[in-house]
Amino acid sequence: MFESEFFILVIIMLGVYFIAAIPFGYYLGLAFGVDLTKCGSGSTGATNVLRNIGKWQAVVVLILDALKGFVPVFYLKHYTNYFHDLNIFVGLFLLFLPLLAHSMSIYIGFKGGKSSATGLGILFAINWIAGLIIISIWAFTVTVSGISSLGSIVVGPLVPILIWAFKEDIIFILFGIVAFVFVVLVKHRSNIARLLKGEEYSFKAKKD
Repeated sequence: MFESEFFILVIIMLGVYFIAAIPFGYYLGLAFGVDLTKCGSGSTGATNVLRNIGKWQAVVVLILDALKGFVPVFYLKHYTNYFHDLNIFVGLFLLFLPLLAHSMSIYIGFKGGKSSATGLGILFAINWIAGLIIISIWAFTVTVSGISSLGSIVVGPLVPILIWAFKEDIIFILFGIVAFVFVVLVKHRSNIARLLKGEEYSFKAKKD
């Protein structure tokens, strides 16, 4: 019985990884003759798509990358007991796996995006109201500043606070903390350095 449950868990983990690792931005870039891994920040996410390809293409990638986080976590939360009955570290790994897969895609040599959109999708799966609040603050920050990465950096610390405020299980609060450290402090460390130097990309500055 234990062996069969373990086998199913491994299959689920592999399925989540191989689906969430699909680099939609990279493939869309190739369709427009652009290798995103060699342009701008080298990220396959929506921000780099916006910089090097176009607006509607960035919106498409944003939605697809968010769905990579939303779909598996929503299913696992509402239709299985993996976030409740398993070891908390296993549950955290399942929550964190889409972020890891997106940022380290096996399809493009373990490169990828910075996981902001995928993390947002996971947050919507955990609590859609918290997700709406986060995306609203992100959109306001980006609209005012013209800097997409700044929006992600600003909302990062708010994620675990909102998850706690909406009384979600401790495993989701812990995920919010881990995701904040990973997405903001690790994946956006180069953006933070450019922000401090005043060198970060701004679509407002480009327009001006």
